[in-house]
Amino acid sequence: MLVIMKKLISLILLFLSTNAFADGNNDWQNIDQNIIKLHSSNSCQGCLLRNTSFIGVDLNNSHLSGVDFISANLSSVNFYNADLEGSSLFGADMKGSNLENANLFGSNLFAANLFGSNLTGANLIEADLSLANLGHVNFANANLTNANLRGADLTGAVLEGAFLCNTIMPWGLDNSSCK
Repeated sequence: MLVIMKKLISLILLFLSTNAFADGNNDWQNIDQNIIKLHSSNSCQGCLLRNTSFIGVDLNNSHLSGVDFISANLSSVNFYNADLEGSSLFGADMKGSNLENANLFGSNLFAANLFGSNLTGANLIEADLSLANLGHVNFANANLTNANLRGADLTGAVLEGAFLCNTIMPWGLDNSSCK
């Protein structure tokens, strides 16, 4: 009986370890092919690009909705006017990036490092920026309606002109722009 229990436990642990990071959506994708696709067409909607590095790359006007950039190094990337709607940027390093006029509607930026980035005029409606490093980020004219910034570091951030309605800030709910 003990031998059967050990085998059963071993099988359960093996199953859990092989499926712990699988989300079922993107597991079949080849990251190298997605990188080539992005560089050649400036588009890679729904692509898996986890743990990749695009330091200083120009991705302005790119179509990247639904992209999985979890833990990617995107520092100093030019995302001017890029469409990142619904993308996952969980834990991504985006310090010094230009996200001016970018569409980040419903994107997951949980624990992302955006220190010193430009988010002027960005669409951050329903974005999750909780626990993100937003120090010295420029949010002028950005729309943060229904965004979550709980636990985020906003030291030195520019919030003048940002649209805040039902926005969860580190200090509580901000409805200062609601009409």
